Amino acid sequence: MKFYESKALSRTLGIILNIILVFGIVMTAIVYYNTFFINSKSLDGTWKPLMAIILTLGIVCIFLIVFELKKITCTLVKGNPFLWENVNSLNKISKYCFVISGCYFLNFIFNIGKGTYKFIYIDTKGIHTDTELIIFLLAGIFIAILSKIFKEAVKFKEENDYTI
Repeated sequence: MKFYESKALSRTLGIILNIILVFGIVMTAIVYYNTFFINSKSLDGTWKPLMAIILTLGIVCIFLIVFELKKITCTLVKGNPFLWENVNSLNKISKYCFVISGCYFLNFIFNIGKGTYKFIYIDTKGIHTDTELIIFLLAGIFIAILSKIFKEAVKFKEENDYTI
């Protein structure tokens, strides 16, 4: 019963990741269109190519994270999550988080003095934070640690598989 529940959860995660992927593609198109065609005057002409590169790099990393999560979810559905593939996927996800964090850092650096960065602020729409840099940095560290744990689990599993 418990194995069936974990398979159902893994399949549900797979469906959610597919929805996120489709939603992400639509949102990416909308963000690019609004940023570079509708509101292009808000970007300084000299920084526009650099901002496009930073945005593209961050978005590509997000999509790569979703694809790696889909790979991990497939191994969960098969009932064997402790594989070297998952260790490699977690390492990649960690690196992608660090790249995204770097993109936010560059965005912060290039926008110093423009009043666009506020660590935390409250307005009529609610409480807002500009802490994405910290969030992705911590996520990258956490996932790197999780990768090391998975690595040890895979080694332990392989040793037990060779034992009679």
